[in-house]
Amino acid sequence: MRDRRHFKRLLEAFAVLLILSILGCATASEITEVPEDALVVDVRTPREFADWHYPGAINIPVQVLEQNLSKLPDKGKPIIVYCRSGHRASTAKKILVSNNYKDIKNGGGLGDMKRFLP
Repeated sequence: MRDRRHFKRLLEAFAVLLILSILGCATASEITEVPEDALVVDVRTPREFADWHYPGAINIPVQVLEQNLSKLPDKGKPIIVYCRSGHRASTAKKILVSNNYKDIKNGGGLGDMKRFLP
């Protein structure tokens, strides 16, 4: 009987840690609007992009972003990156900043971007 209670407590603790780690992966949006001159880049997979994407966004998955920098405009143009939760967008922002892009904002996740629909 004691072993079952112990196992149940361990399982509950694991569940709480799992939930906290998942919640910790989400990254808040850094934007309050989408400027007209900004390039919006969806860094999710092509399949995710096909399901829904911000109008006018281009799709460059974060895994191949560095190899596709030529698809981006000059390094001074505002760029907003977003993904499902904001985590991949955070990685994308780091890649762009390390490649000397100047005006990069993490748009966060889908829910964040939907707030800015035209």
